[in-house]
Amino acid sequence: MRKTVAIILLTFISFCAFAQNGDGFNPFTDEDLSILMQDSTVKEVSTYKPVGMLGIRGSYQLNGLRAQPDIGAKGINTYKNISLVYTYYNSLWNMMPNFGLQVAAKYGEWGFNSKYLESEHVSYAELSMLSHFHFDFSRFRFLIGVGPYAGYRINTLKENDSWDQYDNRFDYGIIGGAGFAVIFGRFELQLEGDYQFSLSSIYHMNKYSDEYWVIATPSNILVNLTLFYHLF
Repeated sequence: MRKTVAIILLTFISFCAFAQNGDGFNPFTDEDLSILMQDSTVKEVSTYKPVGMLGIRGSYQLNGLRAQPDIGAKGINTYKNISLVYTYYNSLWNMMPNFGLQVAAKYGEWGFNSKYLESEHVSYAELSMLSHFHFDFSRFRFLIGVGPYAGYRINTLKENDSWDQYDNRFDYGIIGGAGFAVIFGRFELQLEGDYQFSLSSIYHMNKYSDEYWVIATPSNILVNLTLFYHLF
């Protein structure tokens, strides 16, 4: 950009001088032209440095279930949820430094009690990948994240219980939330609240009846506390 402006300015001044003198007079010496062209070719240096950090997350999870028809479900709140999280921040086109990517591998527990059907309490593994926007001021960040996740229900935690052919052990959906962070040295502490919206029913629809189908999908609220270490 600077080079383009300098060339346009140089051409304009030379043209004006030629028009006024009529004898091809150039007001710039060879040394002036050399200095001007050298200065105009200086490349702009990026002021945005990428940030990569690895952290451990603990989550308190308020579990819920959306069911049709209503099965009188009440979620079981769980705290045995732990994740390994990697976050990478980098500028977009070297102009907008607010973009990032967050990948997390999680082990957790989920469940509910039901008035009319059997209750559930399971352990699961989950992988999520979120677009992670951050807005920095001083040693603080405001955070917004959204993206997909996929999970698998590993084991049932109820005694004398097992899976059958009508149980769906796979899960997938969308996670979105916001929070803030505090940076101290190479460490960073993030506190976030997320809403997890599943798009997969925990049952095949004809689990209880071929005539009256049941659709039941999880919906959870999570409070996450993550301690990161800045790798670079």
